[in-house]
Amino acid sequence: MLSMPTWVPGAVAFASALIVSLVATPLVRTLALRWRLGDKPNGRRLNDRPIPHLGGIALFLGILTALITFFSLTHPAGITSSILVRSMPVVLLIVALGITDDTRNLRARHKLLVQLVAAVGMVGLGYRLFTGVWMFDAWMGVLSALSLVFIVGMLSSINLIDGHDGLAAGVSILSAAAFGVIGHFAGVPHVMTLALAVIGACLGFLVFNFPPGRIYMGDTGSMLLGLLLAIMACLVSMRAPSPGMFAAVVLVLGVPLLDTVLAISRRIVLRAPVFSADHLHIHHILHGSGLSPRRTLFVLYAIQAFFCLLGVAASMGWVLPIIVGLGFTAIAYVAFLRMMVEEYTAAAAAVAQHVGATPIPFQPTFSANLAERRTSVGP
Repeated sequence: MLSMPTWVPGAVAFASALIVSLVATPLVRTLALRWRLGDKPNGRRLNDRPIPHLGGIALFLGILTALITFFSLTHPAGITSSILVRSMPVVLLIVALGITDDTRNLRARHKLLVQLVAAVGMVGLGYRLFTGVWMFDAWMGVLSALSLVFIVGMLSSINLIDGHDGLAAGVSILSAAAFGVIGHFAGVPHVMTLALAVIGACLGFLVFNFPPGRIYMGDTGSMLLGLLLAIMACLVSMRAPSPGMFAAVVLVLGVPLLDTVLAISRRIVLRAPVFSADHLHIHHILHGSGLSPRRTLFVLYAIQAFFCLLGVAASMGWVLPIIVGLGFTAIAYVAFLRMMVEEYTAAAAAVAQHVGATPIPFQPTFSANLAERRTSVGP
């Protein structure tokens, strides 16, 4: 009996994720519109038609099908020994949280509590983000705390960039591809498989989410992708713990992490609640500068691809990509933070002048909740 080529299970996993996502996404969209679970126009959005936000269900179905297919071909018995399979209950918890939030709009503190439970579960399963620095990695308590913060942060970071059609899915494709390459060369089991599943599912979803999007992934999709990217990051850092690998992880997640740090920074500068929502993310600034939605998307794709290339190079032990990445990140951070503060100051001044020069404080609901705002317009 001829043995199966080693590349076949991965290829089948990718194809199954792509096909299921392509089929499930329009089906989920139709059902969401029928059940009125979509993003309905309310005068605060740029779209003028109902757009469902349960696309994360299709992403989950595609990824789940891919993993089941892969393990059925490669491990027909005893697949529960894989750490990736044992993490499935936590994945299901995050998917359930996302569906609940997308349909019932949970309070932020309730969602954060469940995210913390999920992160504790991942750390309990053995997932750690190693920095390669002895003073952090040698103490299990410190390492676990850092890993916990990282996982919770990733659950939120993809959600923060999911305010523009095609952005979260496209960035996740690039990050997953980079992690897949890093995992392959580092000899990390199942990272390439998980990366192929994420890439296939996101590509199928992107067909319907590319500007102008017809469906959003919602919190279900963004938190799922954030968790899976965190899993890949932990697996590669656990396999080859070193400062270079830690830098590679940070670079591969460049755009989501940069936008998250900028969100915290500008709210501190503007004396706003750190967990408040606003309309000042990187994609909002680029779109507000005059770029069309598609050009905004391509600029961010290019930045993320650059980060990923630097990350792959850094994982191979090269120092120059880390230096270039740090320099580019510092310049981007300063430039975007300045534009964000100026944008808010100008908007506040315009509103104050309109109502009689009365200062307008930055409210927690400034420019509406992120889950209810999209930079989604026609081409």
